[in-house]
Amino acid sequence: MEPLFTWAIVALVFLVILSGTFSATETAYTSANRIKLKKYAEDGSKKAVKALALLENFDRLLTTILVGNNLVNILSSSLCTYIFVSMFGSIGVVYATAFMLIVILAVGEITPKSLAKAHAEKMAMFMATFMTVLTKVFTPFTWIFERFSAAVAKGTMTDVEDSPTLTEEELRIMVDEIEEEGEIEAAESTLIKSAMAFDDKTVSEILTPRVDIVAVDRTVTMESLREIFLRSGYSRIPVFNGTIDKIVGVVYSKDFYARYFQTNRDERITPIIRRVRFIPESTTVAKALSEIQRSSVQMLVVIDDYGGTVGIVSLEDVLEELVGEIWDESDIVEYDIVKDTDDSYTVQGDANINDLMEVLERKFDIGEYDGSTVGGFIQYSLQKMPIVGDRVCIDNVTMTVTSVRNRRIKLVKVSVEDPEEPDQDIHA
Repeated sequence: MEPLFTWAIVALVFLVILSGTFSATETAYTSANRIKLKKYAEDGSKKAVKALALLENFDRLLTTILVGNNLVNILSSSLCTYIFVSMFGSIGVVYATAFMLIVILAVGEITPKSLAKAHAEKMAMFMATFMTVLTKVFTPFTWIFERFSAAVAKGTMTDVEDSPTLTEEELRIMVDEIEEEGEIEAAESTLIKSAMAFDDKTVSEILTPRVDIVAVDRTVTMESLREIFLRSGYSRIPVFNGTIDKIVGVVYSKDFYARYFQTNRDERITPIIRRVRFIPESTTVAKALSEIQRSSVQMLVVIDDYGGTVGIVSLEDVLEELVGEIWDESDIVEYDIVKDTDDSYTVQGDANINDLMEVLERKFDIGEYDGSTVGGFIQYSLQKMPIVGDRVCIDNVTMTVTSVRNRRIKLVKVSVEDPEEPDQDIHA
């Protein structure tokens, strides 16, 4: 065997291995979790720092990998053709083509990419130094290809913007997958998703509406207020001046009882009224929490564009958006949505309509309705005062009013049918 022939075989083996290395590196950097790499970098890994630096200019990295991979594939194909033609004559070209097809697919593509996918971060860090050097060596080539790609993109796409690395919806899917894999508990998954939605909700979706507010006029006596505290079971009572639209403060039960046993029972409550903060109904729940923390209050009054009272929001209301309902020993437990059968639910009229969609795992069209409750949507759809038996059908979901109190829908029976043709029907 001639020395040149032997070196050709050695070179071919080396190039095939290099092809597999480039393929593995491409998959590793495409699949690598940046969060994990940042964690390794924070722990002192210099290779992780280099890997993150390469990912900062991913287009250049990818161009370098593709140039290197194509270069070694072309060279290996040429060497293989030389070897097989030397062995079998002109028919060797056919043998070389078949041989290289199998070798490149098995050794240069499928196997290394599968391995790199399973160990993306480790592979990315292992190759970081080599790729950093190679990126600098290939700079003239990558610069030409980058300019060409930019010119093509500019000529074919009018509005090119970098998309976010991870969208909120993709993050939700990731959380669900991690939960299914058993890495986090269901409660942790719910907390993460609640935190993600925290800044999307406004206080208008979680407030206690004005019709449900237990409040007193500033002129009431200590004895009258004691009866209201006992009857309501609340620890904070808003105080208004003449009308609920003019809330001037709030009385805390601890302040009340501290003074009640030391003063005349017929005294006005004015000395124990604390200040209250106001926020517009468009305020997000996250900003409401910031306001509660900043002003050191437990309750916020929500007002409309005209300064009228829309409702009140407490710290408990805000925290429940993160951790779910918080019940104390005096609360009567009433869940907003209760599953009766596989396709039937009992729903409170003031339940959030988006929460209902989430439970039903379907998104139905609510038109121009800009409220947040199931009862409000039904009333909007009916265009009249609701009565028991009124029904709204939308996208194979039937909502039937089962209880009305003081012109407000209290309970709704929700039935779900197998989807065939989405429709909307109203029965009154």
